Formats: sequence, structure tokens, C-alpha cells
Amino acid sequence: MQSFRDILRILKQKGFLLSITEPRSVTYEIARELKAMDGKKAILFDKPILSDGRPSSMKVAGGVCSNIRFILEVLGLSTRKELRGLLRKAIDNPIPPIELENAPVKEVGLEEFDLRKDLPILKHYAGEPGPYITTGIVIVRDDKGRFSASYHRMMPIAENRLVLRAVEGRKLHKLITMAERGGKELDVAVAIGVGMHILIAGATPAEDRDKLGIAGAILGKPVELTDCDTVEAKMPANAEIVLEGRILPGVREAEGPFYEILGKDIIRKQPVLEVSKIWMRRDAIYQALLPAGKEHEILMGLPVEALLERSVSKVAEVKDLCMTPAGGMWVEVAISIRKEKEGQPMLVALNAIVTHKSLKRVIIVDEDVDVENYEEVMKAVVQRADPSRDYVVIPNIWGSSLDHSNVRFLEVKGESLPIRFPQSKIIIDATIKGPKELFERPEIPQAVNWRNESGEQGCNRYAKDERP
Repeated sequence: MQSFRDILRILKQKGFLLSITEPRSVTYEIARELKAMDGKKAILFDKPILSDGRPSSMKVAGGVCSNIRFILEVLGLSTRKELRGLLRKAIDNPIPPIELENAPVKEVGLEEFDLRKDLPILKHYAGEPGPYITTGIVIVRDDKGRFSASYHRMMPIAENRLVLRAVEGRKLHKLITMAERGGKELDVAVAIGVGMHILIAGATPAEDRDKLGIAGAILGKPVELTDCDTVEAKMPANAEIVLEGRILPGVREAEGPFYEILGKDIIRKQPVLEVSKIWMRRDAIYQALLPAGKEHEILMGLPVEALLERSVSKVAEVKDLCMTPAGGMWVEVAISIRKEKEGQPMLVALNAIVTHKSLKRVIIVDEDVDVENYEEVMKAVVQRADPSRDYVVIPNIWGSSLDHSNVRFLEVKGESLPIRFPQSKIIIDATIKGPKELFERPEIPQAVNWRNESGEQGCNRYAKDERP
């Protein structure tokens, strides 16, 4: 399972892949189909139509991670907890990648190209300034030789240039800053359409680890890499498409607005990637991802669960945890624990906040609550937590840049301007504090067959000693 097409093959076998054979435009039409099937099926588009009306030479596929079950099926797992366990093990026991001379991704190489015409890049929403690459995984080595691999949205701004969002303080931003201080370009490879192991590892916020080593451990064998031609970088040998190039020092262009999981992201000046060569398989499949859709949420939130479980398990016996749908699988988590003493839920929550700084709300519940059922979690919040005693607000603390709830309009010199105030976090201890019997769930005894003294037979009624 080294390739993107392995994912499509497995999903097709399991009945989770829809093929659309009629032409669909990369401008809104493919996005509309992905939205209609969001979380229900992945889609393979056989005949994408480019923005200028020409048929694309590539197929487009999207939604392959829009349902957690799809990921489990591809990886041969049964539960979300098993996936967390696999990822935790992979983070702690990476398998270094290996290099190949001959690679499927090098079947076709383009040195003259127009990104906007040669790739079926989607335009998803009316508010976007242009089409966006949403599954580009930037691969680069750090100063310690470790591979960084992370998702970055990218918008074409010229035939061979992309502006990409590099979040301040994260690994790629730090590497760009370090290169710029020396007046140097940063050589990178951008992989589009890779195996599930790299899709998951690329989304895992373990920036102090070798991401391709994590991918190898998820796969159970080394990731296969091959050399780029025009830059000092490596690329996945089985990727569908790879853009190789350099992030230019000191060059910034406007990027955004873009639809994120919690709303519309703002316009910023961001780094520019100059693409020097495109590699692809002969029958390449372009991978698409619908921004603000379920796949976007799952790829952001699911890997975080493994890191949170790893951290909070140090202070409590964790039954389960789940990044919630209300938080876009990014800013809220529900954690069920076997509580040993009062005060423990607060310790669990603080560990979670330190591990994932974007968390806005942490909800701790008892082990009888199914955290994958959000209705159950909310019932526990309402029925087991007293707001004045069991809600804790931590003010003036760093949160997610995607959370716009702290923005207010203020009058400044006669002009109404949006001001971003310091953020806060909420911890809710929704565990039982009083007598547990007050919260017992009602149970109906198991029905059995019986006969009365006259020989009459009853079916599926009460056990003999429980009959009225």
C-alpha cells in the first residue's frame, strides 16, 4: 500500500468509491460533487474539464479520507482506537526511508509547463481568489537530516509560481525563516497523491520527529524515495505528481481568503514557491480535497488524537477520546477516563492543552460515556457538570488562528476596525461528583422463554423469578 491508487483500489473493493464518468469542470462542478458525497463516498472523476474548457489528461479523485472508516479499511484496522495505537507506536518507533533510482513518479517529466493549465487544480468556492492545491505535502529536510512533511494550501500566481500558506511557528515556517537569514532558497518537493501512510504522517503534528520515518512505521516498511532533478530534495517514489522547486527568500505575495474548518481565513502576505520541474506517473491521478469538508477535518484532527492520548495517559486511565465535530476536529476534545479522585479531570485537561495548543474546550467525562457520540457528551455536560463549580475558564492564552470568536469591532479614530483580542480556553469536568447511583442508566433484564403451572408457554417475557 505504497500508492494513492492502492487507496482507490481498496475503497472500490469495499464499495466506498463512486466513479463519475461524465465530464465535470474543475471550476466548482467537481467541488459540488465532493460536497454532495462528503463522508459518504470517495469519488473518482474520469473526465475533468479544465477552466479553459479543455479536457484534462489526468483523472481527479477526492474524499479518500472523508470518513474514518475509509482510513481504517485501507490500513486494515477495525477501530479508531487501533489507529491511535498504530500512530503512537509509529511516532515512537519510526522506520527510516530508503532510496530508489527508478521510480514510477518519474515516468513523465515536464520542464516547460503552466501550473494553471497542466494540472486540474480545483476552484471550490465563490469566495476564493483562484484555484487551490489542497493536498500538496511539502517534503524538506531539516538541519538535523530529518524529513519534514506537511500539508500547505497553494494558489498558482504564475505559470511556475505558487503562493503557499506557512503557519507562523510551525516547522516549514521555521525552515523558511532559517534559510532566509542566510539569504538562501529552500529546496522542496511537493507530493500530490500519495499512500495512506504519508497522508496520515503528513498531517501528524510531531514536528520534532522524522515524518517519513513515521509514515514508514505506519506502513510497516520503509517509505521509498527518489532524487529530485533540479533541487536538492527527495520525493516519494510512488507519488502521482511531484512539483520540485525552491521557496524564494524574502519574496511574499497575497494569499487568501480561504475557507478553513472554522470559517474564512484572512488575506496574508505569504512565501512563494518557484516550481522548476513537474514529475508524474504516465496515467497520473490528481488528488483533491474539499476545504472545510469532513476530509479536511479528519486529516487535521485524527492524528492529534494519538498525541493527546499519549500525553493524558500519563495522568489517568483513558478509556477513549475524540476530537469533536463541533470543534471541527481541531479546537475541542472529549476525553473519557476512569476517574480515581477529584481533581484528576483538571490534570487531564491541562495535559491536553499543553499537547495541542489550538484546543479551545476540553470536556472530561466518565468511562460510561461514548465520546464518539456527541449527543452523549453534551448530555454529560448538561447533567453532570455544574457551571459555577465544574467549568474553568483560562483567559489570555494562545489558541487557534482559525478561531474567529475573539474578533470584535472597535471604533478607532472614527473607523470601525476588527480587533483580535486574547483568546481563552474552557475546561469542563463533566464527570460524576456525587453518588453514582443517581446517574445509573436504566437496564431492562434479559428476556427468556418460560412455562406456567398450567403448561402455557410464554416467549420473550420475564425470567420466572421476575414475573409479576
